[in-house]
Amino acid sequence: KWIILLALLATYTIAVDDGDWVDPFLLPIGFAARGFYAGYQKYKDKNPHYVYTPSESNAGKDPLVVIISPGPGCSALHGWLYSKGEFTFTRNTTSFRHNPHNWNKQANVLYLEGPVGVGFTLGSEEKVGDDVTQ
Repeated sequence: KWIILLALLATYTIAVDDGDWVDPFLLPIGFAARGFYAGYQKYKDKNPHYVYTPSESNAGKDPLVVIISPGPGCSALHGWLYSKGEFTFTRNTTSFRHNPHNWNKQANVLYLEGPVGVGFTLGSEEKVGDDVTQ
């Protein structure tokens, strides 16, 4: 239940706070990219990390896709940086490549990390396991 509330709060925060805007010209990726938002959403004593990539088509009308961490101990950023994002890691290198099949071509995509202790999420340590993430 808290994930849905968190997604709504993060979406609202993203819409009104330009402080989390990531300027694509400052990224060391070697090609032009679109900007995105990345930061923390305060929720009780936790600070879940998120990345929000606006749609390339029509951010105001396109749907919102929420991607939650795929399992205990695995960051939601894995999907963003390896398969779903505008730029992805080139396998067996330290460089990026443009991803022509990124999910934010026609959707706004919100990547949420959790529980605390996974990825960049901050807060009081939680026991990470199947009972926590169900």
